[in-house]
Amino acid sequence: MNSVISDNLPVSKAPTPFQNWQKSLLDLSLRNPLINRTSRHAVELRVPPALIGEFEDLVNDKEYIALAAGRYRPAGLSDDGLQQEQIRAESLLQERTVEVELAPKERVQRLQALATSARTAIEETGANNLYLAIGTLHWDSDGSRLHSPLILIPVNLERIGDDFRLILDETGASTPNYSFLDRFARDTGIELTELRSPRLDEHGIDLRATLDGVRDRLRRAGWDDVVTPTVHLGLFRFSTYRMWKDLEDHWPTISANPLVAHLMTGGHHDFVDPVGPADRDLDIDEAIQDLPLAADSAQARIVADAVAGRSLVVEGPPGTGKSQTVANLIFRALATGRSIMFVAEKKSALDVVARRLREETGIGDLLLNLHDNGMKPTEVRRALRRALALRRGESGDSAGSDVGAGEVAERSDPTVLRSELAGIRAELDTYRRGLYVPAPDGPSYSGLREMLAQLGGSGDSADSAAAQAALEERARATGLDAFDAAAHNRLIERYRSILQGLRAALTPELLDVVLAHRDQVLQGAAARAEALRSELNRRRSAMSVRELIRTYGDLITALTPCLLVSPDSVARFFPADRRYVDIVVFDEASQIRVADAVGAMGRGRSVVVVGDPKQMPPTPAAGETRGEQTAEADSILTRCLDSGLLRRRLTWHYRSRDESLVAFSNRHYYDGKLRTFPSPLTMATGSDDGPGGHGISLRRVRGRYFRPEDSARHPSASPNTNPHEAQRVVEEVLRHVEASPERLPSLGVITFNDRQRDLIENRLREAASPRVIEALDARDGLFVRNLENVQGEERDTILFSATFAANAHGDLPLNFGVLNHAGGERRLNVAITRARRQVIIFTSFDPQDLHAERTAHRGVKDLRAYLHQAAEGRAPRALPASQSPLNWHRREIAEALDAAGLVVHTGVGHSTFEIDLVLARADRPDLPTVAVMLDGPQWNDRKGVVDRDLLPVDVLRTMGWQRVERVWMPEWVADPMAVVARLVTAAGGHWAQPTPSTTVLESGRTARAEDAAPLTDDDVKADARGATDVGGEAPVPVSGSRAPGEEYAAWTPAGVRPLEILDRASTDPEARKVLVEVATAICQVEAPISKHRLYVRISRAFGLSRTVKSREESIRAALGEAFAYFDEDGFVWACRDDALAAPTYRRNALDHVGSIQDIHPRELVGLMAQARAKNPEWASQEDLFRWALKRLSAKNRSLGARGVAEALTKALKDVEGVRV
Repeated sequence: MNSVISDNLPVSKAPTPFQNWQKSLLDLSLRNPLINRTSRHAVELRVPPALIGEFEDLVNDKEYIALAAGRYRPAGLSDDGLQQEQIRAESLLQERTVEVELAPKERVQRLQALATSARTAIEETGANNLYLAIGTLHWDSDGSRLHSPLILIPVNLERIGDDFRLILDETGASTPNYSFLDRFARDTGIELTELRSPRLDEHGIDLRATLDGVRDRLRRAGWDDVVTPTVHLGLFRFSTYRMWKDLEDHWPTISANPLVAHLMTGGHHDFVDPVGPADRDLDIDEAIQDLPLAADSAQARIVADAVAGRSLVVEGPPGTGKSQTVANLIFRALATGRSIMFVAEKKSALDVVARRLREETGIGDLLLNLHDNGMKPTEVRRALRRALALRRGESGDSAGSDVGAGEVAERSDPTVLRSELAGIRAELDTYRRGLYVPAPDGPSYSGLREMLAQLGGSGDSADSAAAQAALEERARATGLDAFDAAAHNRLIERYRSILQGLRAALTPELLDVVLAHRDQVLQGAAARAEALRSELNRRRSAMSVRELIRTYGDLITALTPCLLVSPDSVARFFPADRRYVDIVVFDEASQIRVADAVGAMGRGRSVVVVGDPKQMPPTPAAGETRGEQTAEADSILTRCLDSGLLRRRLTWHYRSRDESLVAFSNRHYYDGKLRTFPSPLTMATGSDDGPGGHGISLRRVRGRYFRPEDSARHPSASPNTNPHEAQRVVEEVLRHVEASPERLPSLGVITFNDRQRDLIENRLREAASPRVIEALDARDGLFVRNLENVQGEERDTILFSATFAANAHGDLPLNFGVLNHAGGERRLNVAITRARRQVIIFTSFDPQDLHAERTAHRGVKDLRAYLHQAAEGRAPRALPASQSPLNWHRREIAEALDAAGLVVHTGVGHSTFEIDLVLARADRPDLPTVAVMLDGPQWNDRKGVVDRDLLPVDVLRTMGWQRVERVWMPEWVADPMAVVARLVTAAGGHWAQPTPSTTVLESGRTARAEDAAPLTDDDVKADARGATDVGGEAPVPVSGSRAPGEEYAAWTPAGVRPLEILDRASTDPEARKVLVEVATAICQVEAPISKHRLYVRISRAFGLSRTVKSREESIRAALGEAFAYFDEDGFVWACRDDALAAPTYRRNALDHVGSIQDIHPRELVGLMAQARAKNPEWASQEDLFRWALKRLSAKNRSLGARGVAEALTKALKDVEGVRV
């Protein structure tokens, strides 16, 4: 008989897609401990066989049962079995204690591992997998002896010091092992009805009667008595059976959901939403104003789509506000009379949403939590009684929480507030349109302003005057000539204040809607409503949660129109005979398999799937291990993406207080599309790995990874662990706890495997620090997780144990656990984006020791790159700096502030969201304090007032900036010095009105005059002297041996040659020889030199002050190219070897040559490579160019000089192209 899963599944009548989903849920293979329990899966409890029924009664009576170490005897000594049984019986009945079949030390390790795994399962899936397995059937299948548990009781395991005790998990009850029953019936043809429908007593299942009934049935079938009264404690994944049974029994109802029906077709064509296409004309700000929590435009659009009844996919990278979006979605759905089911496997995801709704909106009494602990019948009844007691005009269970702007909102009419917001929006939009809508016959105001700022450095006064006149005309036409910056700022603040007031008024509005609907439903079912009230107050013989929902489901969703569930609790409590809700929302959907999701989908009309395809894939299918996975399992997220659902993406990243924490993921996984907020920490010179520090740090330790083959030589070391690295992590945890005496630190530990996780947690508990134990046991306290189980978590500080190390031969194997599996990079992405402030990586090898080039696994390659970032302390920009266009208006403001004595940085940030200007005092350049936002193209591209004028400012204020200032374009045009004075004061500087010669415009004119410098003073003097030989040139190193940044050396002739020599050079060999000597001398000093400059320098050597085109041509023809090396860029080198040397640059070259076109492109590439290396990664293109210009010229040159910006941009692109 074959033990393959598919060969042992019961025959299903469901369509093929449902059968495939069922196969992934029901594991009837021998690897499933429900089919074949082994000592690896569970530990035995020494319960006297005669008292097994009493033991089950004690557990079901919610008595604590202590787990003691077994009383072992030395080998060879006899054991008075009767005496031992009597001792155990007394311990059980009098002390509520049972022995565990383990040695004392092993008992602590095994029970702690069970407790940790059970807790993780609840947090990850909402299902408790820790059970007491009572009774065992020993039988043969396919040549194997199997030991199958018969009855399961869900329990919780608690630890106090080194003592453990178990107690009934009230969310469940004693249940037959249905997985075994199906496998047994399939293999033997025997239906054990005595177990499938067991006899009950007042405590649950009548154990003696049930086991005796099974024995009797087997005897009648000709089997020997193979049932033993054993008790084991272990992990049994029973929840998938419930979901399998749900699909088996209810597939016709479930498949009526439009999206489920579409998935059944295989998704070969795009899903057609019954509601129709999305609203393209949605007023974003109008949508935002009806949301109780702050939201950006992308979040508001998602809520609007979902509340309209559309099914959609929401892609939410780390820290982009998924929980905030879901909370707003739930609130808005309820406010519009809809019901909603929020499905999350992860407890943390559900808790965050529920807490925000309860504490920040006050609608907690409208939520019914049926996820893990919320499934206790007493808790469910209590929640329903609270909802039933709510009266119109009251707020929910959080009436005392801060829900907004207080008394002002309570006195305000939401209709009036909405009308006033609309009026202000119209005014603000008029300003935006005035700036950016083009004139009927020309550019927009902002376009003209940018043009004028660029011309400020070009030296073309005629063009500048024309642009200035056009700008003034456009200002009059749009009314911007009368712009009042102070009034505009007050208007924005008024909008912010009214919006906050309206948000506070939304909860009473919502409660009116929900309670009116509730009262209508209850009145329409008066008799049933009264019966429900009676049932909720019943103390004995009360209905189970499933019976409550089956009987009163419509009334319950009217009382609590938001249901918080897991996929398991949906199958467990909601009979699939009706549509319970309007909208079903999945969170962390990348980890939810299609098979786990379709049951919940069938309980609603539309579906919203929230997740991130770049994060964790689902866990393996039933019966499959990680090592057997050859490809990532399909999640409901990926299937919906492939099915062409409406797709929305969240792009504002709010979590990281230091951009470097997410910069790697943004660059490598999100194509640079995440918009992150710079903080002063962004500009720090490096990371800080102390408690309360920031950024990413690498700690190199001298650890050793013990592999299974090392066990013989090192029996005390647990295999697959790195004890020294673990100890360093433990010490760091203790350091953080000690450094935070007032409150427990926000801290998490991530490891690469379960063994290292267990080792670290055990050592933390053994450290005997009460505060560490408190932190480990707190709901949002210290966690220690394998990187498979950290999705959805976030902490201020993350400690990362890389775990692995070189082997005995000094080689670092490329086996990095789950990073070597399909989707390994997704697991790494999750792990490295959990921190808000700080990541410290402990590693027992150097990044260069990891030869990732030898593996095809992207996860390992990305790990090496990330470790390099941690070691170097340089986080990558989301996109290369060269891809950001120059902002000439911003550049002009920066130059004025720089002239006023401030340290100015432009375009600060790692992502496409930049702070336009960051200011610091000259005496404290390392302490940036002021962030300045402009109304440039980036501002205009954002959708709505909130994204433009509120959200960036509000978030930047929370990121640690002392001041966030705005500069409006018309304000700058009207009075730039007033703006400079205001910003200098904001930065804490002292403002002194500059003299007219140093105003912004004057400095611009000075720069233009200096830009036009084709010849140096040396050139003029040499021409005037009229010297007659070239023998006086000082020897200068050729370019091949030139050091980067060496001063540019201009060739200086010792005298002037007779012009007639130059005239005869094309026909007279002697004259040509002199010409070649001059050209060679010039190249020895100035190469690489452009051909044009070479010919001009030759002309000067023969006394010519001007070089016309025909003269250049005659020199070229006479000279030829044999005397030097001419490259493809039009430059001349002394010899070819020089041209092969690495590119360098010459300092102040622009002060000697005619224009930047006379500087070799390779020199500019070398210069920009230095600029990129010497400046932080967040430096903008403008700041890099400013750094470069200071090395190209000792004069105050402007980027606006002809060709400068273009040449530097091309060079930077070449540099960053190599780096990318």
